[in-house]
Amino acid sequence: MSNLHIENLDRVDWKIIAELQKDGRVSLVELGRRIGLKHPSVRARLAKLTSSNVIKVQANLNLRKLGYNVAFVNAEVEDISSLTREVAKLSRCPKVVFVAVKSGDYNLMFLVAYRDVRELEVFIEKRIRKLPKLKRFSVELDVVIKPEFIPCDIGAVDPECIKECETCELRQGVISCPGCCVPVFAAEARK
Repeated sequence: MSNLHIENLDRVDWKIIAELQKDGRVSLVELGRRIGLKHPSVRARLAKLTSSNVIKVQANLNLRKLGYNVAFVNAEVEDISSLTREVAKLSRCPKVVFVAVKSGDYNLMFLVAYRDVRELEVFIEKRIRKLPKLKRFSVELDVVIKPEFIPCDIGAVDPECIKECETCELRQGVISCPGCCVPVFAAEARK
């Protein structure tokens, strides 16, 4: 399907989006009742919105309820265009919730979820400090107020991460990393 743009969305599309943002599990019949359409019309509009990647219905997590904190990690690197592979690897990390290339004092930003400050310290040591051409970075421990539910991959495990975590010298080192979600999900990933 062709790309939709904001000017292609009508008031009914926006009503559907608003209702799904309140409750992504609402049935098509109920959604139709709320916006004044029959469910086949709602289904067609929903298909149009999802197939054109305007919306995605998914399970988002309340990180605070799960015992996670968040930190914004800002980094300044010399040549961001040369870091495509490193940024892609960081983007696959279950701890990394959000990645942005930005302007201003820093040119990269990561929103990182962590349970224990030692997890964050190890992430900084193994991931951020090892970025090629890193000039400087800053870490801000924050609380996200809105949105309350965030799309993130906390339960995802990359087999590469399992190997790295199990052999990491920082697991039992001075920082004594408790590990990320790898110990919990490693057995599942090996099946």
